[in-house]
Amino acid sequence: MMRRFGLALAIASIVTVVAAATTSARQAGRMDPMNDFKPYTAEAFKAAQADGKTTLLFFHAPWCPVCKAQEPKVQAHLNGAHKEVVAFKVDYDSNLALRKELKVEKQSTLILYGGMKEVSRLSYQSDDAAIAQFFSHATMSMPGAR
Repeated sequence: MMRRFGLALAIASIVTVVAAATTSARQAGRMDPMNDFKPYTAEAFKAAQADGKTTLLFFHAPWCPVCKAQEPKVQAHLNGAHKEVVAFKVDYDSNLALRKELKVEKQSTLILYGGMKEVSRLSYQSDDAAIAQFFSHATMSMPGAR
């Protein structure tokens, strides 16, 4: 019993030290900040599009198992080769008008835009290959990309 407690205490200490070091490094500018999802607002989305940014709408529902499987994979792309993408998380359940406007029929739909133009769409798929294929269009939509 004491051995387990000691092990748990040691692990908690290590986690605390690593978290503190990561936060400190990020604040000191030695690590890139995470490219995280922004909450969707029409104003923020339109402003990013008007600036010619590559943007992503993620129609997400907290109860959706596919959304839960997609999210960390999408996040990995946003913090990897696709840091330039501005990603917005859209609450699937409360944005009926936007869903109708964009013809989104399922939660877990990802829509990628290059400026004002839709360049890729992925619905109800969480496998790595499909998500990688979806993000391959982000590079093509960047100004100056082939």
